[in-house]
Amino acid sequence: MNDTISITDLKQNTAGVIARVKGSPDPILVLQRSEVAAVLVDPVRYREMEALIERLEDMEDIQAIKDRKNDPTISAEQMAQELGL
Repeated sequence: MNDTISITDLKQNTAGVIARVKGSPDPILVLQRSEVAAVLVDPVRYREMEALIERLEDMEDIQAIKDRKNDPTISAEQMAQELGL
């Protein structure tokens, strides 16, 4: 379950909230008018999430290459001629 804190509490106790999120595997949701306004995440967890996103993007690129494997191609010379180079 996600931990939540109001933006007012965050303003009043920023250091305490930062200490709470550091080293925690779970994010803290910052609420403003009962809506999620921000998500606080431990820096190590954030880097892990960035790495996962990069891997997913790489997998999408690989899949796009596989999907286009049998598409017709043209030579570099043909492309240069079409572009007037």
